[in-house]
Amino acid sequence: MPDELLLKPGRILHYQTGRMLPQPVRKRIKEDQDTGAPLRFQPASMAERSNLWRLTALVYEPLWRRYSTGILTRGAWSLREECDIVLEMLEPVRGANYLDLGCSTGVYARAVLEREPEAGMILVDYSLPMLRKARMKTDSDARAVYLQCDAGALPLPANSLDGAVMGGTLNELSEPEQVLSELARVLKKGATAVVMHLVRTGNPTLLTKILSPGGVWIPDEENADLLFRSAGFDLANSRRAGAMRITRLRAK
Repeated sequence: MPDELLLKPGRILHYQTGRMLPQPVRKRIKEDQDTGAPLRFQPASMAERSNLWRLTALVYEPLWRRYSTGILTRGAWSLREECDIVLEMLEPVRGANYLDLGCSTGVYARAVLEREPEAGMILVDYSLPMLRKARMKTDSDARAVYLQCDAGALPLPANSLDGAVMGGTLNELSEPEQVLSELARVLKKGATAVVMHLVRTGNPTLLTKILSPGGVWIPDEENADLLFRSAGFDLANSRRAGAMRITRLRAK
């Protein structure tokens, strides 16, 4: 299926209806009238629900993403340096097919395609506003397609993708074990997944106290590693600055 999807670039596939939408979208797909969420997806927290708002998609990159890396790493990394570390770990190659899971506006997907324009990229998110914004920013890339679905039930075959990236999504998931297990399932054996996630820097940290009421969970490094292993990954290596950690995983 990934190759089949990538033959139809610049389109949004709605998992529930299986309908391919041309660019630009001429008719809205059947969706929740308030949030734009696929009808099968029920957000379990404020963090998950807020990603469905059009305003969130509008301000996510110019406000949050532009400054958050510096804040979370205490000035150690910029967003560009964060993306460079992700690319160094992923090592994208020509002709390979990659997944950006929980892509939001496609920051990591664009970085991969800039590094390797002839790679294929499937951008996955449950938020239609986020996917539309991602498509606006990557519509010149010939092998980028967009899949609106629940990350815990990916409509993709097992052992079908060459690698994956995930940027910050892990901490917002209400069922991280299920999503990571799905990610391991669709990756080829030995494929690389690069996950940026937040980890505790104290017990507890101010960041944890601020974010946890909204549904954002922040584990310590040991528990994060246990989660990765139980989902079907081996840990290759990681880099950390402040509360931000970028981990390279290998699918078993």
